[in-house]
Amino acid sequence: MITIDSSLSRPGASARPPVPGGPLTATLPDLGTAETGRTLGIIDCDVHPLKIREHQQRGAGVLSYLPQRWQRHAAEVGVARGGWAGGDRPRPREYGQRWDTEPPGGGAPGSDPLFAAEQLLDNYQISAGLLNDLGAFSSAGMKGQPTGFSAAYCRALNEHRCDNWLARDPRWYASINLPYELPELAVREIEFWKEQDRPYGDRMKQIMLAPDNLRPPGHPSYWPIYEACEHYGLPVTFHVMTGNRVTPSGSPSYYYEEHCDYAAFNFPMVASFIFEGVFDRFPNLAIVLVELGWSWALPLSWRLDAAARTMGGEVAHLAKAPSEYLRDHFYFTTQPMEEPEDHAHLDELYDAFLASGLGEKLMYSSDYPHWDFDEPAALPRNLSVERRAAVLGGVAGELYGIPLLPGRGLAV
Repeated sequence: MITIDSSLSRPGASARPPVPGGPLTATLPDLGTAETGRTLGIIDCDVHPLKIREHQQRGAGVLSYLPQRWQRHAAEVGVARGGWAGGDRPRPREYGQRWDTEPPGGGAPGSDPLFAAEQLLDNYQISAGLLNDLGAFSSAGMKGQPTGFSAAYCRALNEHRCDNWLARDPRWYASINLPYELPELAVREIEFWKEQDRPYGDRMKQIMLAPDNLRPPGHPSYWPIYEACEHYGLPVTFHVMTGNRVTPSGSPSYYYEEHCDYAAFNFPMVASFIFEGVFDRFPNLAIVLVELGWSWALPLSWRLDAAARTMGGEVAHLAKAPSEYLRDHFYFTTQPMEEPEDHAHLDELYDAFLASGLGEKLMYSSDYPHWDFDEPAALPRNLSVERRAAVLGGVAGELYGIPLLPGRGLAV
């Protein structure tokens, strides 16, 4: 697995890199693969433009896209920060950003699309990067924000991304930010980008949701959103959520506690989608779980099937076994990936994941510009060249309709 220079990557470190724009990683162990002369195309499914606090306090240009009424509201009242009971916990390095991703001309990590393209897309020969905007989580139409502001803020984020990222480099693609607790307005936002011939609308490739909804995500109140996504062929993407939240065992004291429980989001989300019958209603819907790992999926499929066997009468409406829905409709991203001291353990885990059919929907993600960034070579060592090609870009290219650029990628 990947080894990142501790002076650059650990959340509490203070050292800065000597050369901005250089590679983000220091060393890699032997991956155990022979050279083949092939170049494997890469699509990065998780890139974060602009750190969250810039949205909340200054907007960094985003707030200028709001109508005058809501610009005044943002200036006088502010933008709600998600509404967590205890507020967001301070980070040793704000929101997990790597200092070596700060643009040399100044600004926050992830704020300069050209520097990010140079540092990430150019350095690693990546064909495309999908932008997942975490700032939209605070504009979900809930937790103390006016309905009109929530919808306007999502529109502002989407337009800002198009004008300031997609227009600067054709390798950037974006997610549609939605006021997802207001399904009617969320559907309107989807239609705005996909029904009409909008500039860059063809590069808005998925919708972006948070996993801490007011209701479990399979609840019928969200079905209008899923209906629109199925109609337009848009995957529904969930990204991990952080910030002093309450877990099933209370609120954690340490950031590392929180970081280690990311997989816990998946269990109720997946179960809700399956047992509510979402996929029987929308058989072509795809769900992408970003920065939520993948090693948990196979054990969960066993548990889901066991529950259906013993209590199947409660969910008699299901047309097939729960594990089949999980295999057929859910996509996973590589980051964060377990890094055991004995690499053979990860190899065995991935072999079982692939044999179950779940591994056929695994896609590469870097989590740039965060401290736990993984470069494209940071995959299980035992992947065949064909499977490595699928994970790095093949699966994402087919799902999103994004072309892999000839001659660019990871040489193997």
